[in-house]
Amino acid sequence: MRPHVARVEAFPLAAPLPDGGYGSSMTRVPARIATLVKITTSDGVTGWGESFGPPRVVAAHLAELAGPLVGQPADVRESFLLENLQLGYHRTTGGLHVAALSGVDIALWDAYARTLGVPVSRLLGGQLRDRIPAYASTGYVTATRDRGEFRDQIARGIAEGFTDAKIKVGTGLAEDVARAVIARELLGPGGRLMVDYNANATVDTVRRSLTRLRELDPYWVEEPLPPADAGGWALLRDLGVPIAAGEAVYTRYGFRDLIAEHRVDIVQPDLTKCGGFTEAKLVSQLAAAWNLRVSPHCWGTGVAQAATLQLLAALPVVPFGQTGGEPALLEFDRGYNPLREGVLANPLTFAASFVDVPAGPGLGIEVDEDAVRGHELDGYHLDSARSA
Repeated sequence: MRPHVARVEAFPLAAPLPDGGYGSSMTRVPARIATLVKITTSDGVTGWGESFGPPRVVAAHLAELAGPLVGQPADVRESFLLENLQLGYHRTTGGLHVAALSGVDIALWDAYARTLGVPVSRLLGGQLRDRIPAYASTGYVTATRDRGEFRDQIARGIAEGFTDAKIKVGTGLAEDVARAVIARELLGPGGRLMVDYNANATVDTVRRSLTRLRELDPYWVEEPLPPADAGGWALLRDLGVPIAAGEAVYTRYGFRDLIAEHRVDIVQPDLTKCGGFTEAKLVSQLAAAWNLRVSPHCWGTGVAQAATLQLLAALPVVPFGQTGGEPALLEFDRGYNPLREGVLANPLTFAASFVDVPAGPGLGIEVDEDAVRGHELDGYHLDSARSA
């Protein structure tokens, strides 16, 4: 019989960080957070997903979704997602309600792929590769902003075997230049250097910064401006540097103009925000239609990493042919995060510039539910079986 959703659970997680947390370009983040979604089908198969955002708020959105989801066929994903967006059009097509839907979507894909006994990548169009090149997402802004600490972060990534790295900039012209020079020195001329402004800039500050940084050959410049500054993105195109963005963009509707207007060169959907596999797959197809590259954003637990690997494994090589071209890379966060390796029975590992795509069915991972519950926020667990 066709399996249906029998139970929906949500695990809102938080792991406080030492020393005031890690620093983006814009702010310091005191804790790692996520909400994991567990769906059990009528066949007893379980699937896991992940939603971005403040877990207490996301859990409330998931509580609203759980009722309509129970009883739905487990293979119905796009219709469920789009119907929620259409009926809730007053909330727009972006925000934490979409992040909640993203976790549901990922879990549905995982559960159905496990039902069939195949990896999710097989359902996304077929697995084209079994390992993915990865870069170290590092170079965070520390409390002291000490350049020696920054250098140590990059050096640790290189010692782990990374040849490519993404660092935070956007904190001021002098500091941007100093950080990028250090990173380029350590990576050498052959290493890919990405710089991430976290939208902590205006057109004039980005232009001044990039005028200095472009001589260091950045592989891409990430989130130089807030996503809503549509006109500002056009004012950066003459600088001659590849621009990447998408982590703060939701669904096909949010990506439509970003792609069609060629505001960026590299499109970066985040599975835990953009609408899960359903929307990330479509966004990658839109990017191909406009001859743009895709390199997904990945930030969260090991569940998000495994899901991103499944997407990357199935991405066609378009817009390139059988020779040349640029690879789609896995963002491999190197900041301290107990929720990353800690929620998986067998954490993902990096070796010799690559991460293996998990070979099992679904996402290819097994979640350590005891470890998950150890980080759960009291009073916010969702279980549709108890609320029915």
